[in-house]
Amino acid sequence: MNYLTLLEIADMLAENMDFENITAGTIDSSLNETIGVYQRADFVPRECIGTDSSYETAKLRVLIRWGTNPSTAEAKAAETAGLIRALRDMPTAAHVIKFADVKAVRSIGKDEKGICEYIVDADIIYTERNDE
Repeated sequence: MNYLTLLEIADMLAENMDFENITAGTIDSSLNETIGVYQRADFVPRECIGTDSSYETAKLRVLIRWGTNPSTAEAKAAETAGLIRALRDMPTAAHVIKFADVKAVRSIGKDEKGICEYIVDADIIYTERNDE
């Protein structure tokens, strides 16, 4: 199975949020409003008895850096978590996200520039696309 990439997830979020400053594996810290998609835990392929698994799990961490107002940043984190929770049978470039489980939404304070930061942790269950 080909694995779901951080770039696929970042692109899907950018499209659904109508926001282009969403990146995979990094952020542009010069921006006051930006979102980064990261791997939360090592990828461990599922092992099934008798056959290959038809789905995998991507463990993600989404970093939301959103202005200097904590309430506005919290609202953007809640919006992001809601969008992730709503993923059902969502196609990406090479996969179909079957569903997502948001594990945590939390503030991690402000960075050295005073920009508010939130983290959304989620597990995304997906399969490969079969466009036959």
